[in-house]
Amino acid sequence: MLFLSNIHFIPHVHWDREWLRSTDASRIKLCYFFDRLIDMLENDPQMKYFTFDGQTAALEDYLSIKPFQKERIARLVKARKLFIGPWYVQPDMIIPSGEALLRNLIIGSQYAQSFGHCLQVGWVPDAFGQNKITPYLFKQIGMKGVYAWRGFDYDCLEDSLFLWEGNGNTVLPAIHFALGYGHYRGFPEDYEDVKKDMENFIPKLKERYQDGEILFMLGSDYAFPRRHSSQMINRLQKDGYQCQMTNPEEYLENILKAAKQNHHELKVYKGEARSATLGRIHAGITSTRIDIKNAMRYYETIMAKVVEPMISMTRSLGGHCDQELINYFWKIIFKNQFHDSIYSSSPDSINHTVENRLLNLRHGLNELIWMNFRFLAETVDLSELNDQEDILVLFNTLPYQRQDFAFVSMIVKDKDFVLKRHDGTIVPYQFMNETKETCHDIEYYNGMENFHDSGEVLEGTKFKVQFKIDTSFLPPMGYEILKVCFKEKTSTSLQGDVSVMNHGAQNKYLSVVIEEDGTLTVTNKLTGETYHHLHTLLEKGDDGDEYNYSPCIDDQEIRINDVKPTIELVESSSIEVKYRITFDTTVPLKVVDHHRSQETKPLRIITDVSLKAHSQTVDFETTIENHSCDHIVRVAFDDIYTSKQNCSQDQLGTIIRDNVITNQKGIENGATEYVLPIYAMQRFVKLNHQNAIMSLLSQGPLEYEVENDQRICLTLLRSVGKFGKADLLIRPGRSSGYRMDTPSSQLLDKKVTSQYSLFFGESQQMSDLVRTAEILNTPVQTRYLNDISRQKNKGLKWQYEDIKLDTRVELMAYKKAECGQASVIRILNNRDEDIENVVLYIPADKKCYLGDALEEKQEELENQDGKIYIKSMMSNTFVTVIIE
Repeated sequence: MLFLSNIHFIPHVHWDREWLRSTDASRIKLCYFFDRLIDMLENDPQMKYFTFDGQTAALEDYLSIKPFQKERIARLVKARKLFIGPWYVQPDMIIPSGEALLRNLIIGSQYAQSFGHCLQVGWVPDAFGQNKITPYLFKQIGMKGVYAWRGFDYDCLEDSLFLWEGNGNTVLPAIHFALGYGHYRGFPEDYEDVKKDMENFIPKLKERYQDGEILFMLGSDYAFPRRHSSQMINRLQKDGYQCQMTNPEEYLENILKAAKQNHHELKVYKGEARSATLGRIHAGITSTRIDIKNAMRYYETIMAKVVEPMISMTRSLGGHCDQELINYFWKIIFKNQFHDSIYSSSPDSINHTVENRLLNLRHGLNELIWMNFRFLAETVDLSELNDQEDILVLFNTLPYQRQDFAFVSMIVKDKDFVLKRHDGTIVPYQFMNETKETCHDIEYYNGMENFHDSGEVLEGTKFKVQFKIDTSFLPPMGYEILKVCFKEKTSTSLQGDVSVMNHGAQNKYLSVVIEEDGTLTVTNKLTGETYHHLHTLLEKGDDGDEYNYSPCIDDQEIRINDVKPTIELVESSSIEVKYRITFDTTVPLKVVDHHRSQETKPLRIITDVSLKAHSQTVDFETTIENHSCDHIVRVAFDDIYTSKQNCSQDQLGTIIRDNVITNQKGIENGATEYVLPIYAMQRFVKLNHQNAIMSLLSQGPLEYEVENDQRICLTLLRSVGKFGKADLLIRPGRSSGYRMDTPSSQLLDKKVTSQYSLFFGESQQMSDLVRTAEILNTPVQTRYLNDISRQKNKGLKWQYEDIKLDTRVELMAYKKAECGQASVIRILNNRDEDIENVVLYIPADKKCYLGDALEEKQEELENQDGKIYIKSMMSNTFVTVIIE
């Protein structure tokens, strides 16, 4: 029976750039690994293939030490002996944005192709669960199939070969690693032991490979290729085993051919995969080191939605920026989105490395933003300005007009000034009562914070002023320059529709009342419906580790609102009313032997609640001052309707999930963990009903849970102190990772700040919900400039509009092409229905092409006096447009 199957061995390695060790510590082992691998592939004719983990960042790591090895590696790649790509790094599949995942693939596959060949299949061995867009992403960059492991189980897959259906009716053949990606690290040295392994593994694997093409994964984490593996395969062949060494491309081709010959109708799988039956998915990594995750979400958004669009605009006016420079910072983002890095499932050394990269992103992206303001200061006609007039520049990087308020911070010589448009129209503004802290990095020199002027503020010779300005006059995807006219006064003030009520505020859409316990009662004026018990703060123990939340024994959830808070009115104007709610309480210090301690420590939670003019959102900024260990803090919002399912935003649209997971195998039946209904969203979540909308929007935290089919809970803090722990209540048995302390993940004595909002609307306002989330996460960029020429310069205008987009779609990216000087616009239909005749407005003299995700032209699009029509877009899909 053993000889009736064809046995395929894929020699491979899964290389964690940083997990147990930091990148540079791992790089030492990596150098020895590649040296040995190159030698084997060059000198052993029977060592036909090796697959390097479907990613290329580690290859960059190696070549940064040994650049002289590049030609040898290229020869092996061209000869199809060494397979690299298509990822830059192996990311988490749930947390990063759709554009970040796609760009990871684009940059990784192009880097691999520069060596002569990119692996033509997707490779996802170790991500903690799969998202539903995975086959679509891989199809978009030309992949022929996908290999994956975690999240799938035997109940949903009858065979390891199946068809995975993704967005836009994409169907891609997929192979599930039946026993994991590392089930056979390597052949034993003794051949008799090898034959015993075959007798042990083949019966197990035959059940999962119905067409008789059995796959052995010859490798695992950091596993050196076995020098004797080719000899062992030869000996097996001589003993009658039908076996061969193969690679992912060849194996996929063979198994599909066998299925066709056997008239095997492959089953279709659709959706995400979150089962822990066969491998742990660690439902808890979505909130570990939430401070890091909040920052990462900010930088990936700013990169795609602010930095690149600003550069694209100034490029269209004669500016210059190499895509290589942009991709350098994208790669920093990707390195932080490597699955173990973004999970924060690592020793403290890795978390510190991630934090250092966040600092690099802050400095780099600030400078990339600032260079666009500097470009305008050097090119716009400023000859009409006198010595008492400076300029304020505002960039709107969304392809439509906005209806919100921009934050402006300036250091000025006089607090009295008037803002004017180029035609002399006065632009009103509203001073803020409180001054926000802003970055004093030197990267802000002559920008938001003038480095020298900051010192003069301390000396009292200059003043810091902060105000808000209505953005509705800004052009879509454009900029406008305002004069800052000193020695002038005006009676014109910014007018809105917000008014203060007793313990609350109201505008034309919402009425908000803050109750004595700090919860909110909100009336949606569009529907007349009133919501109670909003923003209830909840705290409980966490006996888990960096991988999993796990409840304590006999723990009782603490309702923070039972402690009477202080409530203070801190902003009061017609454009914004803001209250500050402060809770001071105590919670148990730590968890010992699965129980919470009797000793307590202070916990302070400060929430600023804002209602702004013309807004359908109530906005929150919550800071938690943490002094306890081993606990979790969440905020809860009760809908007035119930639903057994929730609807949240994923990378390309929305996804419907059950509030309660009912089809689990169960720990008692051998599952690797009990999967809690803890999910990740991109930007919003709501209950899945067709009534009036109450939706939670987030600018940072992504982990949510729906309780009692009515209450949406958002995780604001998860404090744990172990890399891995054994025998958790929801994950019995061995630890994940290593049983070692990770004190940084306790977030002790830190302030963790999160921003989020509640959107209230009518049932048909889903598109308004999506757009509101986009606007909240894409702020207008403003800079006050006083070190300017006051000359004609190159004569550019004070206002500029670049592109505009159909209101039914959203912008994923507006960037320079990877090669050449064209611009690339990626347009997303995140609706749940197909749409036709999507309009893109561009300059009338530009040539425009429909392209693929790798930016290869497919067909020319007619430019009809500045209008480009895209005939149709399927729901939850994107198109790539190339503009020359």
